[in-house]
Order: sequence, then structure tokens, then C-alpha cells
Amino acid sequence: MEKFTNFMEKYFIPVANKMSTNRVLKTISSGSMSVLGVILIGSVFSVIGSITWEPYQSFLTATNISLLVEYVPDFTTDLLGLYMSFAIAYSGAKVYGIEKNAFNTGLVSMVAFILLSPVTMNSDVTPAVSMLNASYFGSKAVISAIIVSLLTVMIMKFFMDKEITIKMPDGVPPMVTNSFTSLIPGLVIITLFGVVKIGFGLTSFGTMNDCIYTILQTPLQTLVGSFPAFLAITVIAQILWFFGIHGSTTVLAAIMPIWLGYMAENTAALEAGKAIPNVFNFGLMDLSNLGGCGATIGLVFVMFFFSKSQRYKTFSKVVFPAGIFSINEPVVFGMPLMLNVMTLIPFVLCPIVIVTIGYALMHFGIIAPYVGMLGTSSLPPFFHGLVNGSVGAGIYEIVAIFISAGIWYPFFKILDKQAYDEEQAALEPGE
Repeated sequence: MEKFTNFMEKYFIPVANKMSTNRVLKTISSGSMSVLGVILIGSVFSVIGSITWEPYQSFLTATNISLLVEYVPDFTTDLLGLYMSFAIAYSGAKVYGIEKNAFNTGLVSMVAFILLSPVTMNSDVTPAVSMLNASYFGSKAVISAIIVSLLTVMIMKFFMDKEITIKMPDGVPPMVTNSFTSLIPGLVIITLFGVVKIGFGLTSFGTMNDCIYTILQTPLQTLVGSFPAFLAITVIAQILWFFGIHGSTTVLAAIMPIWLGYMAENTAALEAGKAIPNVFNFGLMDLSNLGGCGATIGLVFVMFFFSKSQRYKTFSKVVFPAGIFSINEPVVFGMPLMLNVMTLIPFVLCPIVIVTIGYALMHFGIIAPYVGMLGTSSLPPFFHGLVNGSVGAGIYEIVAIFISAGIWYPFFKILDKQAYDEEQAALEPGE
């Protein structure tokens, strides 16, 4: 362990530190972390609603608490892209040295992001009303939010540096001055993305966001039917998550129709007492994402029990309960794991190891294959396996927690040591 840690500190950390000082990555990272509060609020309500015990769910329904539990995630985590379009641009303005116009930069970015979203007409009511599709504001739209935010910041900085702005006389309140200063670059930015929206509207994609996902999803259409193909899907999903794209949504959208058919066939086989015919299904994908993308159940476990720094001790108290229910947006966007080179190896490796061992156990008949029930990914380990296959599958998921923890441990301890050293350095002047 010590040799591995020394190797990482000598060769890996310098590269990671160099990348962490990159202004683009720093903008994305700081902006993502700034929406952590919203993510945590949504995650808490998601956990409350994900407990599938029938008496508990009946209580929520009878008291109308279920309405609140359903509404809050709709307006928090399900609008993640919208919040990030403001937060990343706001943080980017500070990183790029135009902090006086940070708020207006974030506001213009958010307007541009909304502008790119499709508008539909609801003719079922009188008079007919225009509506925005909320699915274009969620985690599916994170990559679009990043692109819009970065372009907004760079265009805004160009105009500020060249002083192509409206200058107000002395004595005008700062907020008014900043608004007029941002007016010309804001008009250019909104016009630019308006043209982009029209341009994509003339294509078969319809929107920029749909273009991104269509291009990414098309090559995935043939990646089903074998274990190497399943591993490829798993790796692609993790890499997409690393870059802030909702990897699970991207890959599942391509194979959803096939796997829904598998689910029906597997359920029929189970009821008939026959062997599960389709092993590669939703259940196996859930196993690869035990605790969330990157199989971070082990990471939050290690963080909760082995943190030395106050930063991660405090953070673990929030992410550990959420991770049990495979809700790991707080870790991905709050730690963050997204664009974090230090955690890329375990983020990709851990799902591969867990699902490979699990598939081997199924292949040799040690545990029953998953039926592949859709919508069970939020069940805690053991219960997920129990619902999708057998007691053996549930027991393996408990074992998989420790496998995940073993893979994540050395990488987390490096981050924890860095955080601890920073905390100790901050205390030294006051001692």
C-alpha cells in the first residue's frame, strides 16, 4: 500500500494537480460543487421516497407526504442542468477575472441554456399555452449546460478585455453599471445561441442536446448480447459520467427496448421455473453501479468509517445514507468525481471488477442470474439482489461492498491526506 501511495504521489498527483489548475476544468469543478446544496436536498427526498416497504408507502400516500417527496426532486436534482448553467458561468467569471460581472454572466448563460430547449404547445387547455420540456433541464442536459456556460464566460471576457461595453458615468449604482456593462456581450451571446437553436431545428436532431445524445447513442445500438459488449457499455457509461454526461441515460436509451423484452422473457422463465435466458439486463447494470455510477458504495463506506480530515468526515454523513440507495449525485458533482483525474481509475475499474465477478458466479451457477427488473436500482444491496434474483445474488452484493471499498480505499486515502494536510496548514498560523 505504501509503495502504491508513493507511486501515485510521485507520478499521478503532479499530473492531476496540473490539470486541476486548468481554468476550464476549475470552472466546471467549482461550478458543479456550488450546486451541491440543491443536489443534497433532492437526494434526501429521493431517499425518503425510495423505501419500497408497502406499509411505509401506504402511509406516505395516505398523508399526502408522497406528493412532497415526489415534487422536491422534480425541482432540484431533475433540474440539475438548469442550475449548473448559471453556477458554472458564475464561477467561471471569477476564475477568468471578470468577477464584477459574475452574476450577469451566470444569468446570461442560464437564459442561453433555456433558449436552446424546445418549446411545445399544449392545446388541451384554452387558451393554448407554450410549455418547456423539463427533461432538457435535468442531468441529461449537463453537457449542454457546460458548453453554454464556458462559451458565455469566454465571450463575456473577450468583450470585457476589449472594453466593448456600455460605460456608465460615475455615481451610478454598481448593479446598474454591471447590467449595462454586460448588455452588449449579452446580446451577442443570446443571438449566437438563438442562431444555434434555429440551426439545430433545421436538422433531424431538433435540438443541440438531442444531437449530442444521438451521436453518442447510435454506436451503442449493437453493443448488446455478450459479456465483452456489456463491459464496453459499462466502461462507456462511466467515462461519460466522468465528463459530466449522464452515462446511464445515454447507454440505456439505446438498449432500453431490447432489455425491456429481456425483462418480460426472464420474468416468464422465472414463473415457469426455467433458467433465466437473458443474463445481460437491468439487474446486471445495477450491479455494476452499486451505490451509483462508479460503484461508489465502497467509496462512501470508506469515507464514513476511515476519514481523517474534517472535510470528508462531515461530507460522509450526507453521502453515506444516500449511497446506500444508489443516489450518488452528491459524490459525483459535490466531491467531485466528475473531471477528477485522481479518481478516474477506481471510477472505471470498480464497476468492471464487481460485475465481472458477479457474472462469473452466475455463469458457473453459484448464484442465480438477475431477472432484470426495471426500477429497482435504488434498492439497498442485498434487497436489490433478492428482488432481482436470489438470496445468493443479495449476499454477493454485500460482498461487493467490500470489493468496492478495497478498490476505492487507496485513492480516497490520498485525497483524505491532502485535505487533512490543508486543514492542518490552515490551523498553523493560529497556533
